Amino acid sequence: MKSFQEKEKKLYELLNKLNNFDVSQIENKDQSEIENLKVHKNQLEIEKNNLEEKYRSLAEELEIAQEKIKKLESSKKKDLKKQNEFNQKIDELNQETEYLIEEIDKWEM
Repeated sequence: MKSFQEKEKKLYELLNKLNNFDVSQIENKDQSEIENLKVHKNQLEIEKNNLEEKYRSLAEELEIAQEKIKKLESSKKKDLKKQNEFNQKIDELNQETEYLIEEIDKWEM
């Protein structure tokens, strides 16, 4: 019997708590949480937009840098080609010089 009385007492306590319960507090709390979530969402969207803008900017910079690298590589290839041609002409001149020296030596003998 004691347990029944305890249960009844607890039940009445719960009923009193429920009767005293103010639903508006929950609604206000929920509204407050919703507003906080909206503010947080807006902040995240602003950050996202900033990051996307930075990404676009970096992508453009990368593209410009890649174009510069291509131009430099092309210029380097041209310079190497010119250097090889120059070295080849020097070799030809050296061969001609050797030939002329040999011819001069023949005439002097």
